[in-house]
Amino acid sequence: MSRYKLGALPPQRPYGLSEMATYAVGKLPAPPASVDAPTIPSWGMMANDRLGCCTISGAGHAVMTWNAAVHEKDPVPTAIGVAETYEALTGGADTGLVEADVLRTWQRSGLFGERIAAYAPVSTNDLTGFHQAIAFYGGAYLGVALPESAEAQFAAGQTWTVEPGSPIAGGHCVWACGYGPYTAQVVTWGQLVEVSYPWLAHYLTETWAIIPNEFVEAGHGPALDLASLRRDLDAL
Repeated sequence: MSRYKLGALPPQRPYGLSEMATYAVGKLPAPPASVDAPTIPSWGMMANDRLGCCTISGAGHAVMTWNAAVHEKDPVPTAIGVAETYEALTGGADTGLVEADVLRTWQRSGLFGERIAAYAPVSTNDLTGFHQAIAFYGGAYLGVALPESAEAQFAAGQTWTVEPGSPIAGGHCVWACGYGPYTAQVVTWGQLVEVSYPWLAHYLTETWAIIPNEFVEAGHGPALDLASLRRDLDAL
């Protein structure tokens, strides 16, 4: 049995919520050609070696990225904190979670004692939108149908590339926080992993842009019509 835990349940796109670019004030600028992932000494497994809490671990890795981007020191959850948050949302069972449900909770009542300002989906075939989410708002919260080959490549320290015919192990949440011309960088199981764009095109199931309050307060990133976005989120 794999020592890598998954736990992202099938995607659920909330009706009435438009894609990120729809809420731009004007038009979102073109993203830069590349964005370096932040230098983090230790990303931390965040309990994802024993629980299918990848959706919550991914949120914890997002906080670390945002802190690095705007030089804040918002509390980063411990493995115990991630496990407790995850079990509170699942009712104690190790069932995995829907990413949209995690984001709704994060925006309405908070995770780890903090709330996000807003969130919006990005089409899984919109590479520009994927890059904009990372470049302008710190990262992209991804759902993938993880093939077994990715687990083997992770163990070997290799880039995630498509191996035709590899069975799907299950749904998984990863946090994307950097990209270049040929690969993106995602955080999972406490490590930064290079992921090829053909791999993402093949296995990506959902992409979310998250707008953290730290970015809004710092005026970081192009302006979005947060009032309209929050009205749509409140109607979900």
